Amino acid sequence: MTFGGATVASAQQSAVSVSVDASPEDPVVGETTTFNVTVTNQEGSNSIADVSSIMLRTNQEHYERVEDVGSLAPGGSLTVKMTTTFEQAGQKNLKAHVSAKRASGGNLRAIYSPVTVDVQELDINGGLSTASNGSDETTVTFTNYGNVELSNIEITATADDSVRDNRDVFDVDPDEETSVTFDTGEYDTDIINFSATYTARGEQYETTRTATRDQQVTGEIRLTSIDVAASGSTVSIDGEAANIGGTDVESVLISIPTTDGITPAGGSGEYFVGSVDASEFSTFELTASVERDTVPIRVAYIADNDRVTKTQTVDVSSLNTATGAAGQTQPEATSGGEQNQSGLPLLPIIFGVVLVLTLGGLGRYLWNRE
Repeated sequence: MTFGGATVASAQQSAVSVSVDASPEDPVVGETTTFNVTVTNQEGSNSIADVSSIMLRTNQEHYERVEDVGSLAPGGSLTVKMTTTFEQAGQKNLKAHVSAKRASGGNLRAIYSPVTVDVQELDINGGLSTASNGSDETTVTFTNYGNVELSNIEITATADDSVRDNRDVFDVDPDEETSVTFDTGEYDTDIINFSATYTARGEQYETTRTATRDQQVTGEIRLTSIDVAASGSTVSIDGEAANIGGTDVESVLISIPTTDGITPAGGSGEYFVGSVDASEFSTFELTASVERDTVPIRVAYIADNDRVTKTQTVDVSSLNTATGAAGQTQPEATSGGEQNQSGLPLLPIIFGVVLVLTLGGLGRYLWNRE
């Protein structure tokens, strides 16, 4: 018996050795397993070895057999590829059984090498996952969670019971994945159903996934915290240009257009704000000559590569253009207290009447004495 790893001969010493390896070592039920059996005639041998057969077997079962393998000179070797499948899961303890003899004559000898494989239960399991890029694109990933190759994979996008798009992808090995991207920006719904059909071991399977688009609200400029003041007919308007959307906006320009009763004051009739990030604001100030109760303010900007122009109206009717104070007037005279309706001083009048009466009485007194 010769131990060179796992080579065993019959009772007499043999110059022939055997080795074997399996691929894969943990096959799935029904999967083809390849065994490479290598037979070597040792260098020290003094004769040619004739290999009559190689068998792949357990103590109870025979799987494969190859006859009339060939002859090996001293130091020579040959490898025979043998394949088989297993219909039940579990550990399989096999032997590569070689029958050989010397070409010059002698008894047929049996040499073998053990090999073990762990057969796995069949697991067919394909799954989908999704990821949205804003509201324009949705990436769908197909993953092979099982232990056999999945092929003929087709991924379909459905919205409102209507097929919108489908994509074919390459075969996916166990524990591998592949991804495709769908342009979902034009879909008129937020709920999209994705399904994948695929083939495993000659049978077709399907898996599904529902995705909700993560839509971003486009950037939008609104004028807030507006304060108005007046000096004569000139009105000053300042405030904040607030981005109430979820994306950045660019090239923000705020202006007062020339119209009936409104004339921008020189270069102060427009204000370039520039860029405003999402949920941020920037201040502005405008000046115009105003002869009406409202002032239209034009707001122009670029949001998500679209140019937007809109008008926001500011009420200036409460302004006193003489003082710049909102809604204040001088108090009116009342009809009570120490003020008469004519507006003349009351005490000087009374004093004058008394004086006239006194002088008149004194005059009559002097006249009667004479």
